[in-house]
Amino acid sequence: MKFLLPLAVASAAVAPAPVLAQQTVWPLGESVKSPSKALSVPTKLDPVSQSLTDMLNGGGRIVASHLGATGPVVTLTWRKRNVLCILQGANPATDQNVATSECYALN
Repeated sequence: MKFLLPLAVASAAVAPAPVLAQQTVWPLGESVKSPSKALSVPTKLDPVSQSLTDMLNGGGRIVASHLGATGPVVTLTWRKRNVLCILQGANPATDQNVATSECYALN
């Protein structure tokens, strides 16, 4: 049994290295030169002066979401537009005592 533990540790230490070296990170870094790397092009971000709540109550539909650095990020369709909203929850440790949304139309 004592022989198997060092062998398992040694094989685990050797095995992940080739696997990690082959993983692709997305998006590709700035210094990567590859035909599959997209160019960075200017993109329109039109501020929307409606809250996420108002857009959803007005017929908006969430099409995607994920957890960002400061809270949920939601993409929705609203009035034939694609809108990206960054949500920030209430935080008793700061002056922010209500949840807010910061939204931008992409088209």
